[in-house]
Amino acid sequence: MTTPVSRQRLARRFACTFLPFLVRRQGGAGTREHWEKHPTAAAFEGIDPASQVQMDEIMALAPERNAAILDLGCNVGRHLAYLHGQGYRNLHGVDWSESALRDMAARYPDMHANAMLTRASFEDFLGAAREPVDLVYTRGATFELVHPAFPLIHHVCRIAKRHAVLVITEAGHAYPRFWEYEFAREGFELTHLRRPASAAAPEHRVSLMTFSRVE
Repeated sequence: MTTPVSRQRLARRFACTFLPFLVRRQGGAGTREHWEKHPTAAAFEGIDPASQVQMDEIMALAPERNAAILDLGCNVGRHLAYLHGQGYRNLHGVDWSESALRDMAARYPDMHANAMLTRASFEDFLGAAREPVDLVYTRGATFELVHPAFPLIHHVCRIAKRHAVLVITEAGHAYPRFWEYEFAREGFELTHLRRPASAAAPEHRVSLMTFSRVE
């Protein structure tokens, strides 16, 4: 039986997917100003259990150390630093926080010097012409707060040659999406799903969703 909460969630997902211009834009964490004011010098330390699951997934899908990998919302670079430490040398990252990228240079100087980093919003970065990469990943946060008026999944799939690996809160935010449906429209299928992403930290309430291009 469909509960009132389930019906409300379905209605919100429908509105966000098919009626994007009727959805109010999210403020707060969905703004560049928020993240510029958010202190990062001592934040986002290490790899938590859900992130470890994501890193293991990425390395299994793209074992070649010269694979082009893009981190959407890299912040201070803890995930890029982990991959760099595993020998990956074709790393890309985008984040719209200047302070986070500055703190990345201080925290992970070797990775910062070798990675290709861009300060921009997802809309500006993905909306521009970009060279495709082998794998795109994101660890939630601002990715989930992109207004549905912007065709986020379309652009992710446009530049991802093989895989997109998401660790996200699927529906507990302002813009819930039909993730599987949106990726399927772009020729990607859901090949791995874990809810929660890590049983070691179920309180994170994030899911691992891996989408792979259909050959």
